[in-house]
Amino acid sequence: MDAKLLLLVLVVAAAGACIQAALGFGGVMVTMAFLPLFMDYGKAMGLSIFIFTISTLVISVKYRQYIRWKIMLPFLIPTLVICGIVNVLSASVTSTVMYLLLGIMFVAVAVYFFVFSERIRITPNKKTALILGGICGICYGLFGIGGPTSAMYFIPSVNNKKEYLATIQAFLCFNNVLVVIISLILGRLTLADVPVMGVGAAALLIGTVLGLYIFKKLPAKGFSRIIYAFVGISGIWMIISHVL
Repeated sequence: MDAKLLLLVLVVAAAGACIQAALGFGGVMVTMAFLPLFMDYGKAMGLSIFIFTISTLVISVKYRQYIRWKIMLPFLIPTLVICGIVNVLSASVTSTVMYLLLGIMFVAVAVYFFVFSERIRITPNKKTALILGGICGICYGLFGIGGPTSAMYFIPSVNNKKEYLATIQAFLCFNNVLVVIISLILGRLTLADVPVMGVGAAALLIGTVLGLYIFKKLPAKGFSRIIYAFVGISGIWMIISHVL
């Protein structure tokens, strides 16, 4: 296994875990901004999802008494179904095309956060759960990214931060496990990837501790603006590099 690749995984996974700990999601955005440059897109997504499955599982178990199952399940079911179908079908799409689509997705997420997040208010109900769950499933299946869409649904649905954190982490965990299983079945992840997985898991611990420390020092809104600015810039770079 290339030592440079292991170092890259260590750095980007730690950075992603830092963001994940501070915002409740966003870790996969960081890893997917870099890993597809050095490996096949499907493998990059499989590794990214595997790494953050660990953190979502740990947090879900720790705060399990705060999970709002009645709110989560109507949103989770359509997401899982669509995510599974789209993830399998995306295996036939070339890495170059997927990387370009990911860049467009990153720009769209950043635009939503800076322009529309304060204006759009989601009313949680079965119809909303079905529509947003379907959109989330497409994003999860193609890019392994479901945090922004799920946050739109869960934030107005729960009563406090603990319920939000527990519910969104449980939701992400279920979807992460599905994508990891599909990645194993399709051969995107193999035994040869175990060293990278191990380094990613170690980086997860480092990044989580750092993220919690930063979260205490910085206003959450200010920190999130920095993150989404990075996401938008990364997306623009992906699009430009693909065109050029």
